[in-house]
This record gives sequence, structure tokens and C-alpha cells, in this order.
Amino acid sequence: MKKTLTIAVSCFAAAVVCVAAVLGIRLRSGSGTVPAEDSSYLPASDYSEESLITEDYTAAEISYTDEVSETTAESTTSVLSTTETSSSSFVTAVTTTEVSDSSLMTKVTDKVTSAVTQITSKASTTVIATTFNEAFSKVFSMPKTPKYIPPKSRIDFDKASLASYKYDPDGNYYYTDDKNAWQKGFGYGEIYDRLAVISAMYYDTVRNTFTYGGKEWLIQFWKGQYGFYFVGSEIGVYTRKTGSTGGYECADKGDWLKMEMCFIWDEDKNGNYRPIFKRPYDYYWWCTGFVVGYESEESLRSRKQFRLVSHITFKDNEMAELFCGCMTKNGFREVGSLDNNVPDTFVHVGPDVGFVWQNINQHVI
Repeated sequence: MKKTLTIAVSCFAAAVVCVAAVLGIRLRSGSGTVPAEDSSYLPASDYSEESLITEDYTAAEISYTDEVSETTAESTTSVLSTTETSSSSFVTAVTTTEVSDSSLMTKVTDKVTSAVTQITSKASTTVIATTFNEAFSKVFSMPKTPKYIPPKSRIDFDKASLASYKYDPDGNYYYTDDKNAWQKGFGYGEIYDRLAVISAMYYDTVRNTFTYGGKEWLIQFWKGQYGFYFVGSEIGVYTRKTGSTGGYECADKGDWLKMEMCFIWDEDKNGNYRPIFKRPYDYYWWCTGFVVGYESEESLRSRKQFRLVSHITFKDNEMAELFCGCMTKNGFREVGSLDNNVPDTFVHVGPDVGFVWQNINQHVI
């Protein structure tokens, strides 16, 4: 009798083991169902290296954009909160689930920790950049520019095509398509400024040179008369190897800087400086803008009737400070808050620098 009972118990135990094994296999293959009462349970298949992050976690990561300047502090805080909640839930689910393979569990923990660290880092960067932008917006603002109405001319704004220039119908101005400009292959050298007068180009310019990131940088401004039909302004970004001599190369894409600028003109010479056009905030190596207009030879002796207001976002605070050092040496004055009617001043908050340029000139015609 005892022998029979022992055999029966052994058979029952074997059956239980077999059922458990089958259920375990089904659960690992994803064919099993998750008990509704255990919301923390995750199928073992979710721990594969191909799908370590849940949908909520992935969505939280995607919600962080690279364009930190367009992210508000409020939305960043919201995303951070969502990310922390999703990450916490995911880590809790992983750690509370019984996984037989300890090495697999270690891999999962490492992966989750790494991913959470990356997202936290991104979030921190977003908060810092947003803070800079918010602080900068309190001390700098771009002038508003109505659509410019040019004087009578024989130029058809809708049909004209000038070399690598394009026409903006909303702002009624021309600009260089710097992304595809043929001029990009020629770089920059001071000889270009010296020969400019030959092509009836009369302008002021300021050169800012500094060394950053193992390269020598040149950030140069221009404003004035371009030929017999146009007035306008430019900002160029150029680099060369440290210790090089001669000219500069036009900045590679990785060195383009995000900027915006507004061209202002005292067209009637009565002290009424009117905003003429504004280039949008974007990445440039050469930010330009021109409108139909012509100054008399007498008025072109100074070019002080032209004013440029601009905002440049540098790669980091160090680079911005180097640029500001050049601006100070060139005669610009740092202020706490920028007034667009006070020439040759600048403000600096983090990687962002805004300035008003009118009278300083390093180019003699």
C-alpha cells in the first residue's frame, strides 16, 4: 500500500513538473496569457536584447527633441516627469519579476540603467539650454519687420534669378542659398574685401577671429551697398587649421551656427532707422539678405545709415565667450539688456550672443 501511494505521489509530482515546464515554454514564447491580477508581470520575451525598452519608455525618449531652443521649460518638466514615471515603472517591473536566468537579468538591468542614464542626460541638457534661451529672451529681442516695398525699378522680383541668390516673396528680399552656393568652394580672404570696390560694392565690415576646438575661426559681418541695385548685410562663418596662414575655408556643416539677423536702414537720412527684412533663425555658414536700393556716392562715405541686429547661438558658453572677447577688442560694449537703438553693443547669456552693429568699421575703401 505504501509502495502504491509512493508511486502515485511521484506520478502526480511528475505531472505537475511537466505542466509547469509547458507553461514556462509557452510564456517564454509569448503564447501564454498574463494574469490580469498581476499588473507587474512581464513576459520573459520582453527581456530579449532586441526589445529591452517598452513602448512607453521609447515614446518618452522620442519626446526629447534635438532642437532644444524650441522647447519650453514647462514642456521639458512635463517630459521629465513622464520619463521618470515610465522608467521607474519599467525598472520595478523588471526587478520584481522572477527570472530564472540570472545572466539575462543582469543584461536587462545594465541595459535599462544605461538607457535611463542617457535619457536623464538628454533631459538635463534640454533644461540647461532652455534656461539659457529663456534668460536670453529677457535681454534680447529681434525688431519686427514689415514687408519691404522697394522703390521703382526694372527688376521683376518674381522672375529674377541672380547667380546663387534666391528670392523670399514674404519678406521681399534676396538671399544667398548658402546650403548650395557656388561661392562655398572659394573660402574667404581679405583680398576679396580689397577688390570689392571694383564691382561697385561699398560696405563696412568687422572681423572676429579666435581659436576654439582645435580650429581658428573667423566670424565676419558686412553691411552696405552691393552693386548699383542692392543694399543689405551678411554674416559669414569660416575656419582653418590652427597655425595656418592665408585664407579661411567656409565652415563645414558640423560647424554651421544657428543665427538670425535683421537689416535696418535710415533710408531718408533723418534718423529714422526702419527694419527692412529679417533672416529666420536657422543654421548658416553664410547668412545674407539684400533689397533693391541705391545710396548716393556722398552718403556711401560712411555707411552708418545701415544697422545690423543679430543673434548667434554658439556651440557652448566657452565659444560664445571667445567671440565676445573679440567683439570687445573690436570696440563693441557689453550691456545687460540690448536696446536695438543703441549701436555697437552686445549681450551674452550662455551660448547666445545678440548685438547691434552700426558704426564700427575695419574696412577702408
